[in-house]
Amino acid sequence: MTHRFRWATVGIAVIAILGIGYGFRTAHYQHHFLSGTKIDGVQVGGQTADQAATTLSAKLANQAYTVTEHQSTLTTFTSRDAGIKAPTTAKLNQLLAKQNAFSWPLHVVSASASDQQLDASAINQADLTQLANQIVAKAGTNRTQTHNAKLIYQDHAFTIKAPVYGSEVSTNSVKAALSKAIERHETTINLKQAYVQPTVLANSKSLVSAKKTAQKLATNKITYRLSNHRVTIPRDTIASWLTTSQGKVTTSNSKILSYLTKLSYRYGTVHKTRHFKTHSGSTVSVPAGLYGWSIKVTSETPILAKLVLAGKPTTRTPVIQGTGYHKDGTDIGNTYVEVSKSAQHMWVHKNGKIVISTDVVTGKPVKGTTPSGVYVVWNKQRNATLRGQNDDGSNYASPVSYWMPVDDTGVGIHDSPWQPRYGGSWYLTHGSHGCVNTPPSVMSHVYATVALHTPVVIY
Repeated sequence: MTHRFRWATVGIAVIAILGIGYGFRTAHYQHHFLSGTKIDGVQVGGQTADQAATTLSAKLANQAYTVTEHQSTLTTFTSRDAGIKAPTTAKLNQLLAKQNAFSWPLHVVSASASDQQLDASAINQADLTQLANQIVAKAGTNRTQTHNAKLIYQDHAFTIKAPVYGSEVSTNSVKAALSKAIERHETTINLKQAYVQPTVLANSKSLVSAKKTAQKLATNKITYRLSNHRVTIPRDTIASWLTTSQGKVTTSNSKILSYLTKLSYRYGTVHKTRHFKTHSGSTVSVPAGLYGWSIKVTSETPILAKLVLAGKPTTRTPVIQGTGYHKDGTDIGNTYVEVSKSAQHMWVHKNGKIVISTDVVTGKPVKGTTPSGVYVVWNKQRNATLRGQNDDGSNYASPVSYWMPVDDTGVGIHDSPWQPRYGGSWYLTHGSHGCVNTPPSVMSHVYATVALHTPVVIY
């Protein structure tokens, strides 16, 4: 009994000692990080929150990082450059409160305290952005661009073009690579990790679906009414406009604009030389002026793009700009003003009949010669003052009772009470600065008869 009692007493004493030691160490780890604890990759085991804050501040403030590419150093930076901030004492106390001090014999801590990773708030985003911009600048612009897989049309068929994995970098891609490296405590960063990656691959379901959609859209029938013409856009043309953006079918508006520009040039009249039949029945060639129409391609382009993607058969008249557009294909029509510089005469035609015929004085050659062309009465004004410069450089101001401008350089039709005579060769020595001088006794009738937007043919 004595022997057994002795061993029991020893056992109790050992347990008591161990219990006191366990309790002491447990109390110690209420205020110290467990052995082996890392925060942001830095060993802080056995340290208080204050001690850990000092350790982390020193380590993170001086951590060096290297950016490499093709096994060469592109640049280096410090954690301070990246805007990395050490955890505060308050943050570290929060981690201490989460650790299981009773598990110190096993050196096990909770996941949140074993190796706490930097979060977004631990990095100054403005500093990181500035650093990323500097790295992008050092990387240079002579790089292969990254392209998504896309739909193309060639040889009368749609195919999917594989993506291009380029070497271009962006501020966002570099920031992402830096953040990932910092979180993983990697001090060497391969710039390849920051290359911009394609977001749409060749096997993308959306791209495969887009191919089927484009094949259907290309068969749609879109027809334009252009005066007395009907123009149906060819299937290949529509197909060539279709492409993809982020895997969805869209149109190349630059190609549509180019098509409409060519269409406007072919059927529009504003830029064309006219073969004009004069009052006497002869035909003269008259260059283009302000009169005429064209397709307003900047307005029509988005409309046509929308029609293409809608996929519904459509017939429409495009947005027209200018004057003289007629559904029946007529141009100047049978109501217009005719001015012959050689005859120094003007005729006003209305509904196919000459209602006014008068001698005039046109511009004095060579500097003041009245320009030939098909123009338009774009404004009418009573009691205007015409201003400009004489041949000798002096300024003039000529009051007129009736003013009808026809071009964009200041040429127009108006009364001219200062002219003593009209017609003949008077214009060679006493011609105007380019305008069509009209006898005051006739000009009031001209003003009343000729409406806005009436064509004016000068030859």
